[in-house]
Amino acid sequence: MKQQNVHYFPGHMQKARRVIESYVKIVDLIIELVDARAPLSSQNPLLNQLASSKPRVVLLAKADLADPAVTEGWIEYFRSQGYAPVAGDLKKGKIVKALVQASEPLMKAKREKEKRLGMKKQPIRAMVIGIPNVGKSTLINNLGGKKAAAVGNKAGVTRAEQWIKLSDDFTLLDTPGILPMNYPDGAQAVRLALLGSMREDVLPTEDLAYALLGYLRGNYPAILKNRFDIADLCAVSSHETLIAIASRRGLLENGTPSTEKSAYLLIKEFKDGLLGPASLEVAPC
Repeated sequence: MKQQNVHYFPGHMQKARRVIESYVKIVDLIIELVDARAPLSSQNPLLNQLASSKPRVVLLAKADLADPAVTEGWIEYFRSQGYAPVAGDLKKGKIVKALVQASEPLMKAKREKEKRLGMKKQPIRAMVIGIPNVGKSTLINNLGGKKAAAVGNKAGVTRAEQWIKLSDDFTLLDTPGILPMNYPDGAQAVRLALLGSMREDVLPTEDLAYALLGYLRGNYPAILKNRFDIADLCAVSSHETLIAIASRRGLLENGTPSTEKSAYLLIKEFKDGLLGPASLEVAPC
């Protein structure tokens, strides 16, 4: 998945950085969402600069779309880094319970300080941070039991911070998604584009499809056979694979199989998890 350097930093993300910088000082806990299919690529290194001293839960969202064995490796990795990792499907109620359980030990120092000072138990102020389209709004809607935040399967839906009271003991601050300014080798940008965390027009669709096919060929060679009935992915080129997909799905342009349309379909079906569980990166050893 090698690509040229990519620079992508819309103006609203500049503002989002300033918002995070101002609010991180007053929250007790950081809930960082990453995409379980590419946890390292979907982390934002700015968070380590802006909130390195805050307790942090790392929530591997969309774990139902990732390779379960690979996700287990990521859980161990984040635990070794001193974070509290949780993995799951944000649309399922169990993730709420798991998140609360992971948060409680991190608030031990806060509770001890309150007790020592003779204070009443204060609400936990947690800030939810993640790159665009990683699932922040879905999580908040789930936690709040109502449609508390806008949800969409594209980058940049949440553009303003908002406080959401979940209970007398827990208040959440939702923040706009924010991406790094650039990606040194471009591979991270490719993964984020495939996950839907960058606008689709930032990188050429067919180039992204070729990158995805190359990765699937080396790591999940049977995945397209199950979805598109392509018997041996390793025996055909990526271009031929796109033509085969277009032919099977009737994606034509002037009567000819369209590789542009099949590239778009392939990326969308991967993004939506229709190809089957697959991860784009594994945890460092």
